[in-house]
Amino acid sequence: MDQNGNSLTNLCAVSAREMTQLQAQVQGLEDAVFSILESDSGPTSKDRQALQDFDLVAQTLAGLAGFFQRVQVQNEDTGRPDLVLASEQVTLQKLRDRLRGPIDMNTA
Repeated sequence: MDQNGNSLTNLCAVSAREMTQLQAQVQGLEDAVFSILESDSGPTSKDRQALQDFDLVAQTLAGLAGFFQRVQVQNEDTGRPDLVLASEQVTLQKLRDRLRGPIDMNTA
């Protein structure tokens, strides 16, 4: 699967890194929700800003799901998935760049 500079190892590393980042974001969101619920006052502007991460998490998950569906179809159709092509329809630019870019194995 070594095509366009991407290998199965890199794909797994990118996926693991994305899932770790999503896990951290969800944990932060959980903390913000509990903080709001325990507060006697309404949510602060900082709380509201933190809650906006829900949208980013949802968009990232949707982008990853579509990407992996396209990789699967490519693999079934040709036996050779093209990760750059599969990432073309990912609308989050930063996520698309991470899916395409080289992996620093020390940060994965």
